[in-house]
Amino acid sequence: MGTIVNPSAATILVASLAAMIAAPSAGLAQSTDYPNQRINFIVGFAAGGFADTIGRMVAARLGERSGQAVIVQNMEGGGGIRAARRVTTAPADGYTILVTTTSLAINESLVPDRGYTASQFEAAALPISAPESLSTSTKSPIKTLAQLVAEAKAGKVFMGSAGIGSGSHIAAEYFFKVLAKAPVKHIPFPGGNPAMMGLLSGDVTVLAATATGNISRAVQNGDTIALAIAASERSPVLPAVPTFAEAGYPGMSAASWVGFFAPAGTPEAVLAKLNSEVNAILQEPEMAKRIETSGLQMTVRSRAESAKLFNADIKNWSTMVLAVGVPKN
Repeated sequence: MGTIVNPSAATILVASLAAMIAAPSAGLAQSTDYPNQRINFIVGFAAGGFADTIGRMVAARLGERSGQAVIVQNMEGGGGIRAARRVTTAPADGYTILVTTTSLAINESLVPDRGYTASQFEAAALPISAPESLSTSTKSPIKTLAQLVAEAKAGKVFMGSAGIGSGSHIAAEYFFKVLAKAPVKHIPFPGGNPAMMGLLSGDVTVLAATATGNISRAVQNGDTIALAIAASERSPVLPAVPTFAEAGYPGMSAASWVGFFAPAGTPEAVLAKLNSEVNAILQEPEMAKRIETSGLQMTVRSRAESAKLFNADIKNWSTMVLAVGVPKN
């Protein structure tokens, strides 16, 4: 019968220390070769929308650049809530990414019982944005923001938007109620295109919408007049349109963005790699042209800058939501 040797306490300690040292090294190795397997983009909205379009553009090129499949799955519902909830249950390894809009920041104060918090996400990249805007039909006698406010104070303005609780709706309500002190009657529509048709048919006086392709095309076609955009400077796509600040309302700043988010706890090296890949892809000439013609703005933000913007936007939208008392969807 062989002799059984009991390991000494020192031997056990050395083995334990070796395991502790090896564990972080293994995690680092997994981070530095990211991605080495399929990536799932969970888009919080329907196909063809703002987030879906950008998500698919990035997915196609990221797949080519990395040699890994990047699958896009649409999980619309609850203004992005369903998809966000799904991503919080995924492993924090960078292979399940939420592609969503400003709704993730807005819902933090708009929908208290959504089933997750913003702290359960890491903002990897927030590269695409467009300011909120107010527009009227060219058939309307209203040609300036000042004229619109005067009509609103007289109780004659009906405002259309793509649904209750959208960024466009909240920003516009904040402008009229808090800054202009001229409340309007809100008419929600089931989407951006129906809302635009409502404006052109005269069902509403003004349209609150993100200044993307639909708005710029309508302006260029002579169908609408964009009265103001909620940005710090004029849009290169709509250079003749003043900012709210230029029109006398410096406190008005609101934009919608598309962002890429990972579950909290995802290794920083993975987040940094995803950030650099997304930024590089969207700066490619063909991508940049598509973004510009869509009326969107591409801004290169580091991983840290993306996280800072996300946290600031949560506070900004919370201020607006609490001020106007917008009901949840």
